[in-house]
Order: sequence, then structure tokens, then C-alpha cells
Amino acid sequence: MNRVASRLRIGEKIGIGFGVVLIVFLGIVWHDQSVLRSSLADYRYLTEVVGARQTHAFAIESRLARMRGAADRFLMNPDPRLPDAVRAEADAMTAAIDGLARVDSVDRRTVDRLGSLTQEFLNRFSAIETAWRRKGLDENAGLQGAFRASAHELEERVARELPALQTQVLQLRRREKDYLLRGGEGYVQMVEGILAVLTLSIDASPLGSEERAHLSALVRDYGRNFSALVEQDRLIGELTEAMNQAAERVTPLVEDTLAEANALMERSSAELAKTSVERARLALSIAIAATLFGVIFAMLLTYRIVRPVRLMVELLDRLTHENPSERVAVPADPRDEIMAMAISVNTLADHKSTFDRWWRDAMREAIALRDAQVAGSEVERDEAAKELREALAGKVETLRVLQGQLSRECARMLEASARLEGRHAGHDQDIQALRRAAETLRELLEVLDVA
Repeated sequence: MNRVASRLRIGEKIGIGFGVVLIVFLGIVWHDQSVLRSSLADYRYLTEVVGARQTHAFAIESRLARMRGAADRFLMNPDPRLPDAVRAEADAMTAAIDGLARVDSVDRRTVDRLGSLTQEFLNRFSAIETAWRRKGLDENAGLQGAFRASAHELEERVARELPALQTQVLQLRRREKDYLLRGGEGYVQMVEGILAVLTLSIDASPLGSEERAHLSALVRDYGRNFSALVEQDRLIGELTEAMNQAAERVTPLVEDTLAEANALMERSSAELAKTSVERARLALSIAIAATLFGVIFAMLLTYRIVRPVRLMVELLDRLTHENPSERVAVPADPRDEIMAMAISVNTLADHKSTFDRWWRDAMREAIALRDAQVAGSEVERDEAAKELREALAGKVETLRVLQGQLSRECARMLEASARLEGRHAGHDQDIQALRRAAETLRELLEVLDVA
């Protein structure tokens, strides 16, 4: 049954459903015209009002999830393209809210509050974007760039003029990097303490007064830039908390709106079913049987369409908070648009899982390399090397998974070219080119086998 349903498009399913219902209800066409007009009015209300409200509510929830997801990705990786994605999702969410406002059964106050909370979230995010741009979207921009330049200048000047203080400078850079990687006020205090000791050591050095003054000025520049960077991180943290609070205010309202829309759909459907049953009681026993058959068929058809959508909504909702391993079950090569959408959702979940694993392994690799460089003993170097090997093994495993996916796609391309070969006489050369490209890609994957 699932296999047959997946081979039908949504329009074909609806067409079959209407065809069956039409055939069934041909036996009761003698019903009064007023009853027919009442039934049509009920269905029109269900689709144009109740259905529209449910559709707009679902669109609002979906856009909110995407908007928050893009904002979270920007906080993890400040890509300059992500703010535009956040604003685009906010615009789409606003459009969905405007569409909901046009439904006459919606409380206007709810719509106004949704719009104001969405704008508040966007304003909070814009403030975070501004703060990040001041800090620097990469290590060479903004406050990060100024801090990095002062750190390198201090390090080079100490190495050239006071080699005896290189150990203190290395300790200073290590605590600085600990703060940049992990955060925490403890590392800030450590940096400030080392800066104080380094200043005293420069004052007590045998250098000339002019050299000591220049080195002390470099230390002050370093401390000032580091303090500015710390303050900017604190500001970003405060703004992020404010944005999260705005999101926490809008999310329950969106969920309540969707729940109300679903409940209204259920109530309206139940009322319509009840009215249909009451009308059917006035008809002959064959009319009753026909009505029951039509209801059962409609429920089955609705279940086949709605269930995958519900599973996709649950998976997308989990994707905003976690990295689930479950996927929506879909048959191979479906023609159903919803099943095709489920494949895209599964692909999105796979991409997020792959990115998460790669990012974690890359961070482990970076920390291990850092620890290996600053290791003071053989034991520490061994531990860093072990951590580095484990991180590289994780990245290799991720590459194996990606290689398997590419191999499967190559096989699908070859199968598709084999099916098309001979069917389209005017495109034989294109089909052959597709097949050769797939074979070449498969051969390259074998050459680049990470195993």
C-alpha cells in the first residue's frame, strides 16, 4: 500500500479521492438542493478559512524555526551571509503573519503580538550582528584584528630585545588562547596577572629608558585590546541572552497559534462529519453505507498525506535543538511530492549531522595541535598526539560516510542512464556523456578511497 501510494503524486491522489467520492455519491444525487448548498458552504469554510489558518500557522512555525536556526548558526560561526538569511526568514515569517491576519476568525491581538515579537527578535539579532562586526567576523577584522596585531608586535619585540621574558609572553599567549577557545573570567584574571608581572619585569630590565617605555606601551596596548575584546564578548553574551529571551516569548505564542489552528480544524472536521451523519440518517440505507465509505476513504487519504508531514515537522523541530539520528522513512524513487520533501528533510538532517561531527573533530584537532605546541613534558605531548589521532580518525570516518553517499549517487546515475538509453533517440549522446561522467566519478572515488 505504501509503495503504491508513493508512486502517486498529490494531485493524482486527490483526483482519485474525488473520483471515488463522486462515484459513491452518484447514488444519492436526489438529495435536496438546499442540503447540497449547505454542504458546499461547510466545505468552503473548512478550506478557505480553517485550512488557510492552519496553513499560515504552520508556515509561521516553520519560518520561526528556520530564522532561529540561521541565528544560532551565526552565533556558532559568524558567516557574513547568515544575517541576510535571518532577515529573509523574518520577512517570510512576517508575510505568513500578514496572511494569517487576513483570515477572519483570527484574533487581531494575537497577530499584532506575533508581529511585534518577531520584530523584537530581529532587532535583538541586528544588535548582535553589529556587536560581532565590531569584534570582527574573522581574526583579522575589528577588535580581533587590532588585538592580534598588538600581540604579534609584543611577541616579536620581546623576542628581539628581552629574550629572558619570552617564557612570560608564551604563558600570556597561552592564557589568551585559552580564553578565546573556552571563555571564562578565570583566564581573564590570569592574563591580567601575567601582564602586571610582565610590566614589572620590563621596568626592572637593563634596557634603556626609551626601549623600556616602548615595550611598556606595547604591553599596555595589548592589555587594552584584550580588555576591549573581553568587554565585547560580554556584550555579545548579554545581547544573545536578550535575543534568546525574545525567542522564548515568541515561540510559545507561535506554538499556541498552531495548536489553536489544529484544534479548529479538528472541531470543524468533526462538526462537518456530524452534520453529514445527521443528513445521512434521512437517506436510505444505501446512502448511509455510501457516506460511511466516503468518510473512511477520506480519512485514509488524509492519513496518507498528513502523516509524513507530521513526521517532518517533528524532525525539523528536533533539528533546531539537537542532532537526531532518526529519519523519515521514505520509499525509493517516490513520485509523491511530500515524500520528495521528506528526502530533502532527511538530507538536511544528514548534512547537519555531518557538519556537527566534522566541526567537533576539527575543534579537537585544533586544540590538540595547540596543546602539542605548548606542551612542557613528554607526557603532555603524548596526550596531545593521542587526541590529535582520535580527531583525525573521526574526520576520516566522516569522509568515509561522504564517500559512501557519493558512491550511491554514482550508482543511481548509472541506473538512470541505463534506463534512458534507447528511449530518447535524439539524446543518445547526452545519455552517454552522463554515463561516462558517472563512471569517471566512481573511478575517482575509488582512487581517493580514504580507507
